[in-house]
This record gives sequence, structure tokens and C-alpha cells, in this order.
Amino acid sequence: MKSRYITAIDIGSSKTAAIVGENTATGIRIIAYSEVPSEGVVRGEVIKSQKVANAVSAVLQDVREQLQSVPEADSYRIRKVYANISGQNIRCVPGTVHRERQDPDSSITKEEINSMLDEMYQMKAEPSEQVLYVAPQCYNVDEHMGETDPEDMDGQEIDGEYKVFIGKASAVNHCKSAFDRINLDVKDLILTPIASGAALLTEDEKELGSVLVDIGAGTTGVLIYQADILRYAAVIPFGGDSVTEDISQTCSISRKNAEQLKIQKGTCISEFAKDTVLTIKESGVTVKGIPSKQLSSAIEARVCEILATVRHIIEISGFKNKLRSRAVLTGGSTNLPLIQLLAKNILGMDVRIGFPDSNVITGNSVETVFRPQASTAVGLILEGFRLEELSDDNDGYDIYEAPDTPKEVPGELFPDTEGTAAGAPGNGQPSRIGQTPKKKSRNPWESFRSLFDTTEEDNEA
Repeated sequence: MKSRYITAIDIGSSKTAAIVGENTATGIRIIAYSEVPSEGVVRGEVIKSQKVANAVSAVLQDVREQLQSVPEADSYRIRKVYANISGQNIRCVPGTVHRERQDPDSSITKEEINSMLDEMYQMKAEPSEQVLYVAPQCYNVDEHMGETDPEDMDGQEIDGEYKVFIGKASAVNHCKSAFDRINLDVKDLILTPIASGAALLTEDEKELGSVLVDIGAGTTGVLIYQADILRYAAVIPFGGDSVTEDISQTCSISRKNAEQLKIQKGTCISEFAKDTVLTIKESGVTVKGIPSKQLSSAIEARVCEILATVRHIIEISGFKNKLRSRAVLTGGSTNLPLIQLLAKNILGMDVRIGFPDSNVITGNSVETVFRPQASTAVGLILEGFRLEELSDDNDGYDIYEAPDTPKEVPGELFPDTEGTAAGAPGNGQPSRIGQTPKKKSRNPWESFRSLFDTTEEDNEA
């Protein structure tokens, strides 16, 4: 029996959120959600685990209180959670596995396919790197090329082609440490872009080819789907906080005032900004005037840089000419006026703003999750239920406890995951792939090139 409820933690640069989902007869319902400002997270990576642990404790406490008013869920005990992992050093590279089959007359089994996937997770990496996720691309069985489902096929040889997502082992360890400090068990660490994609991309978008752009506070995640297959993913090392910092420096104001101006008065296209002066007051006294066009110019410059980098990622992915759907933008920065128009002009494709809706969760879910900022959290719940459906057993899952069978609950909750990727058959050993990041150069793309390793074959795909 699979879990009726799942809890997930979204750790971001600007906020930490806890979310609880219920598997109902009509779909996934979000029954509790809470968020607090993050501390100890820089560009999506945990650097102060105790501060992160404190934030997780705070949101879980609020979520537990919310559950007390939900019929039947008041006796649900949070014992394990799903969590996201991000960071500016996550990158995508190709990988292959070749097998000579001992019995070519027998059909290929699911166990063989899973064994090949497992081998990719066990690939050797640099000591500082770890395999986070492996996405199967296709299989070649003898002369049959590009098969997406080789199960039950007959053949002497089978080759699997994969996209391997790797990151810093320290990022996994620091994330793990935060949960260890409050005795919480982690069911799985799921890449942030993959979680957001689960909540936002439609089946048609995945089939026709689309790109998800998740503009977070510290980083921007990019995810490319085509033919229902995850083809590419990358993380850009700047996001909404970079916009705020640019406003602060350009207008010579504090980050607090810069953030308020961005949210309340900012726009992504300076040409459409009003020809007015915005006043900044302290204790009721005007201390500075900022021209609206100056504010919008600072926002436009950084957002253009982010979107231009997204365009570059699409180009080097090898799938630029295979994306027949659209770009889906999400994250807090998508609330900036005119960002959809700017993105359409820079990316050269249709653009929509994505947020969780009644197509992925039930309409009676808590209202606070129907917005772009909650996309990752909702996606973690959806991925969690999907992974449990794929699991062969219920060992270690959160179990619904009837009121007449209470159990003593630990003060806090969470175990360790040694880099187990979402959907991985087993733990991934540090895998060897990639190069040492290159030093900065004056070329605006050079500082990101090491994040987007690719090959000629990929670009010709």
C-alpha cells in the first residue's frame, strides 16, 4: 500500500518551503503549504546547514499546525520527505552503456534495462563530483536504432544512450547535513528543474519540444523536453537576486529598497516605463528620487542577459530546431511586467507563464500554491507520488496512522541520502564526467561554457 500523504521541502536561495500532498480519488490535493525566508543558501546551494535546518524546522512546524484542521490528516506523522537540490555547478553530459547479451534469442527484460541505468549511476567521477540524475535517451538493439522502449525486443547487442546530470558532491553533503541536524529522513533528492517541469509542462509540450525556464532568486534552471524525453538541463548562476543587486548598484540604494522597487514599480522593457521619478522614503522623509526609466533599464539589462544565456543553452543542446512547442517561464521573477514579451523576442518562440493549476493538482488545494513561486514545491509532491508508484515496496514510506493507533513522533524528521537521484535504482557513486570550470573571460558566454559540456554529435542530433 502506497502512501496517502507525502511531504516535500523546497530549499531555495530566497525561501524555504514545506508542502504536504494527499493522493485522492480525484487527483493530488495540496493540503498544507508554508514558506519562510531562506538563510544559508547561496545560488541554490546550502552553505550554512544549521541555518537551513532552522528554516526547515520553522516551516514544518507551521505545516503541522495546518494539518490539525484537515480532516483525517491531523493524525498524519511526517517521518520522511522529498527535497530538491540545485546549485550553479550542475551540468549535463552524454553517456553510453554497451552490453553483449549472453542469450541473444531471449527477449530484453526490464531488469536488463534497469541494470544498464544502474551502471550509469555507478560511473566514476572526479572526487568533487557526483551523479545526480540519469535520463535515458534511446537504445540501439543490433540494427534497430533509436528505440525508446527496448523491453521484449530480441537482439545480440544493446547500447543505451543517456544524459547524465552531475554536480558537486559537497552540495549533496551540505544538503544532507541540514536534514541530519533535525533528524529528518530524505526519501530522494530531486533536481529543481525536474521538479518544476513536473508541475508545469503539459504532455503536448513535452512531446512537441519545449523549454522550461525557472528564474529563481539565486539561479535560473533550464530544462529541455522533446519527444517526451528529458533532453537537456542546465543551471545559470544568476537569477532574481542579481536583478536586485543591479538595481542597488545602478541607483545607489539599499538592497531592501531595490527589492521593493523591483516588485512594486519595475518593468522588463524600459521603453514602456513611465517618465516619472520614484521616491524612496525613510521615516516618512524622501531621501532619494529614482527615474522610472533608470530602474527599468537596470532590470531590462539583467533579464536580457539571463534570457540570452537561455537562448545559448538551447543552441548548444542540439535541439534548437526540434522545439515545436514553446518556452514556459516560472519563478518569482516572472511576476515582472512584460517579461513574457521580452522572452518571446529574445528566445524567438512562443512563451507562457507557468504556475501550478487544476490540471496537475485538485482545485480545492490550498490557494497559496497556485502561483509561480510554488512550482518547485508542487513538482516535488508530484514526483514523490510518481516515484512511489514505481517502487516495488513501501519500505520506509510515510504511513497514514489511524487515530486509534498513534505512535510516538520524533521531534523533527529526515534521513540521509548519499546522492540518490530521483528515480535512480540505487545510490550514485561520484561519477566522472566534465571538466574543471574555466576561468572568466571577456566573452559573455565563456563563464558559463563549463556548465554546458556538449559534443559535436549532440549538436547534430
